[in-house]
Amino acid sequence: MKPYTVSKNIATQFGAKCLNGAAPQYLVRRNSSSNKWVLFLEGGGWCYGSTSAATIASCAGRGGFNPPAVSAMDYGFTMDYGGILGSNATTNPDFYTWNAVFIHYCDGASFGSNRVQPIVVQNKTTGDAAHMWMRGRSNFDAVIHDLLLNNNMSKATEVILSGGSAGGLAVYYNLDHLAKDLLPSTVQRVTGFPDAGFFMDADNYVKDFQGADPVWNITGSGGTNENCLKAYSDNEKWKCLLAPFILEHIETPIYIMNSAYDAWQLGNNKVGCFNVENTTCKNDSAVLMYGQALKNRVKNGLRNKTIRFPTATKSGAYIDSCYVHEQNVNYCSAQSMPNCVGWSPLESGSIKWDYTTAIESLTPQEAFSKYYFSQGLSSQSVLIDSEEVQKNPTCIYKGVPK
Repeated sequence: MKPYTVSKNIATQFGAKCLNGAAPQYLVRRNSSSNKWVLFLEGGGWCYGSTSAATIASCAGRGGFNPPAVSAMDYGFTMDYGGILGSNATTNPDFYTWNAVFIHYCDGASFGSNRVQPIVVQNKTTGDAAHMWMRGRSNFDAVIHDLLLNNNMSKATEVILSGGSAGGLAVYYNLDHLAKDLLPSTVQRVTGFPDAGFFMDADNYVKDFQGADPVWNITGSGGTNENCLKAYSDNEKWKCLLAPFILEHIETPIYIMNSAYDAWQLGNNKVGCFNVENTTCKNDSAVLMYGQALKNRVKNGLRNKTIRFPTATKSGAYIDSCYVHEQNVNYCSAQSMPNCVGWSPLESGSIKWDYTTAIESLTPQEAFSKYYFSQGLSSQSVLIDSEEVQKNPTCIYKGVPK
């Protein structure tokens, strides 16, 4: 994939700036004979905290100011990100010829932040005052415009907006905005494909997102789904920062991929334990309840979305019972937890973790393809695993491979 930096003119036009003031960047693999595009929003957590001061300190560290920066994604990048972005016809047979774009994440707020004025912080090297910018929505807009103007995406007929983890949440924020406001009318089909972005409204998430939003200025600037913001009063607009509340307000067709037992969520929320090889877990009821609640929230969100927008193309979901985080890419499978694992049993991440993930015999890759190429009208467009964690024989977690 070839790296690009958003041109100076476009960055200026949109006010696009990463936390440290740099222009946003992205990677592209072009196929000049294809007018189909898959765009992937990079993940990597958030800079946030239960207070504005904690959020500013977190974002300053992420942007290279004081406190010292911490790499958000130390995954050992490769030129092929695998999964739906992959160029391998064996592991990605239906999308390997598409134009593929990997959009780097540099606002720490799921491509949603938008403050006019910078935040004054301290340069960690010189100790001098420096400016930190929160411009995630502007960065997203600028990258799309740069792709349209400089990479021939203006001729696109189909666009899939995907993303993983914090980038998956960014799909919920930006999908309708992309479809209605940014792409030309000649684009015939736009589909959302968020992966591992359905973060539940656990207490710690709610407190951190509520504490961070005054700094991020997502809800205040309209950096998330417009319909959702209109549906809630001022003291409840924070709900439009989390996918369970956003989903039913999204007009554009969307296919949700998520584990009911998301490895990042379970650990971050300290939900509880479940049986793992060579360990003893006496009570996994809390984890099982969490997984069932996530399944129900997806079902309810899709049902309510259909009621709100009955003429829209049917959406879908793939909610499995695996202990895993992202599943539709492969590049970060070297982590010490199963992340970027499962798209195809033949990919290196799936082999490493011994996952042959499937629901009703369909892998994530097969399920999404079945949904996409049947125009979302397949009877299997919503696949929610009835099994509990560690009960699906295609993805039993055995601990970190040696």
